Amino acid sequence: MTERLKKPEAGEGQPEMDEAERFHSLLVPVDLTAISDRVLGRVALLPLADGARVTLLHVVPGNLPARAQDRAEQDARKSLVNEARHLVKTLPKGVDVEPVVKVGSSAAEIAGCATSTRAELIVMGRGGSRALRDTFLGSTAERVIRRGQLPVLAVRLAPRAAYSRPAVALDLEQGSTDVLALMLRLIPTPRPRVLVIHAFDTPYRGVIYPSLSEEDAEAWRSELEQAATQQIVKLLAASLARAKARPAGVPPWKMHVRCGSARRVIEKAVKKADSDLLVLGTHGYSGVAHAFLGTVAGDVLREVASDVLIVPARPRAEEPE
Repeated sequence: MTERLKKPEAGEGQPEMDEAERFHSLLVPVDLTAISDRVLGRVALLPLADGARVTLLHVVPGNLPARAQDRAEQDARKSLVNEARHLVKTLPKGVDVEPVVKVGSSAAEIAGCATSTRAELIVMGRGGSRALRDTFLGSTAERVIRRGQLPVLAVRLAPRAAYSRPAVALDLEQGSTDVLALMLRLIPTPRPRVLVIHAFDTPYRGVIYPSLSEEDAEAWRSELEQAATQQIVKLLAASLARAKARPAGVPPWKMHVRCGSARRVIEKAVKKADSDLLVLGTHGYSGVAHAFLGTVAGDVLREVASDVLIVPARPRAEEPE
């Protein structure tokens, strides 16, 4: 059972963007806890197109006894309709908010709802670092991200304004075009400076050769850093060209290229910059079931204090020319 609510008057605080850049369909799974308030607050600040659909989804566990399940559905529906009424007041004119209650497996129902609503982005909540270590592994959020079907915005911070201190972690693999294109859709214009993070490694780092002085090693690292920076600059230009980003909409960049493990470089850079959003991609080509947890994306998601946008890699056949 669903109920559709439409806001009759225009909302405020929406960033100025082209209609094509705005989101037309969002899926917002909510668990009706305090975290849901942060998620819905962030949704109200995202750029939504006129006539966009925001689907609020709550999934009641399918393993409850029949009578308990009926009561849970009734309670969830009332709560979700109330949340939808509050949310619609903050959104632009013409945006629909549709509360939906399902029964079953959360990850499966989220995936099915994402398909049926043609969602472009899933917006979910995430807790503090200890909660993540204790409950994120095996949680609904993890299972949704593992499927790798859609980008997921994992919200942790209490929303106060549109993102203003974004960071994007890039490597030299495929997928940068999708990562940058989606990041630009999420950030309002005029766009703030974006911290571009890239980690590189030196061959045989940590191995000591008697004839290799510290000065020689430092000079080697400096050369590699310059080469990596040049590669990232070229990658940015090529990816933005493929994404058909208009010059007026391209933000200023601040390069942060460092030698070290990607996880440590990203975590330190995000913390030092006090970033409110980190954007990064994954490397799975048929979902990220075997490529996410335990890798950079999984480790970083559990550690950084910012919101995190995870963009799944598309199959190579779908890569833009």
